[in-house]
Amino acid sequence: MDQGKKSLLALVFVFVAPVLLGSLLFFNKEKLGINSTVNYGELIIPAKLTQTEGLTHNGKPALAEQALSKRWTLLYIEPNECDAFCQDRLLLIKNVRLLLNEEMRRVRITFITPPASTEAAIQQKYSELVIRHIDSSESVFLKQFPQLDKRPIYLLDPLGNMMMLYPQEKPSHKAMIKDLKRLLKYSRVG
Repeated sequence: MDQGKKSLLALVFVFVAPVLLGSLLFFNKEKLGINSTVNYGELIIPAKLTQTEGLTHNGKPALAEQALSKRWTLLYIEPNECDAFCQDRLLLIKNVRLLLNEEMRRVRITFITPPASTEAAIQQKYSELVIRHIDSSESVFLKQFPQLDKRPIYLLDPLGNMMMLYPQEKPSHKAMIKDLKRLLKYSRVG
């Protein structure tokens, strides 16, 4: 084979091989055990608009924009009295928000609970926390949230859409921050 043919074959190989290899990997990623997701939380597909029916603040119907829209929202729902697990969740979302540094102004933390006498203590401990109430554990508001029995942390976008949840018993704050930073980087709203 002469030098010209060798050069042409090498050139074709250099340009065609990466395309072929990439295509093979892309179409066989499940067989090869390659995970294509880059987020830690579970995406809710399609994102669901959160209804605020049954949500109250100081005994009056709550306005959605004050609790669930206009900013990214880390939402924790406790249908019962706030116990040690609940306190850990509230501390986690507070720390996640604080560790976002300059982006923390774009994130709100909201706590949904039945009316309780512990609200003043919680509000004092978590001053940036938005607290709203539900009437009962059978509330219409609660029925729209998946996996509520696992007591997850929900992520709502600035339009009020529920788009991700963290159902893990002990979610990783580093992984949650990574998810939020990626969302905040590419999002122009909120």
